[in-house]
Amino acid sequence: MGNTPAVSCLTDGGDVGSLNKYLTARQLQLVQDTWDVMKQDLPALGLTVFLKLFQTEPDLKRLFPKIVQMNEKNELEWEVDKDMLQRHAVTVMEGLGAAVESLEDSDFLNSVLVSIGQTHVKRNVKPQMLRRLWPSLNHGFSEMLGEQYTKETMEAWRRLYNYISCQMKRGMQDPEGKLLDDAETT
Repeated sequence: MGNTPAVSCLTDGGDVGSLNKYLTARQLQLVQDTWDVMKQDLPALGLTVFLKLFQTEPDLKRLFPKIVQMNEKNELEWEVDKDMLQRHAVTVMEGLGAAVESLEDSDFLNSVLVSIGQTHVKRNVKPQMLRRLWPSLNHGFSEMLGEQYTKETMEAWRRLYNYISCQMKRGMQDPEGKLLDDAETT
């Protein structure tokens, strides 16, 4: 998990928009097959992921002021509104599912992921924060899949998450969509 080297975004001459540069056909199939299992209980998956995130990255709780309760000293409490957290977590997992179901259409997938990145800028999410979600996702996937979550499957999901992060970073770096608009007109 922690010893796996990060996959860098393809930016220097690489095709940042092509998912098949990131994942093999086998990896795509592993992701789709395991998603079919995990999507059966998105509330459990989402809650597992976000509770782990709050446990391992407590400073990120500040990004969720409606979910994480503040005390009278205006300090974050450990207690969270689990119902609201679960609703948010399901929304995030549904977004992940939409990405998995759009793996065959890189252009559509990229536009959605860039847009998600743009909206996260408004929530004060920084590009470097995206990588901090992976260990919690990895934990949630492992919990949901058990023995089915092999090293090969984990690597496929890690590479997909890196791809998703790269596309979201593009949106975060261009929150108004100006660079994309300029690229389309040239």
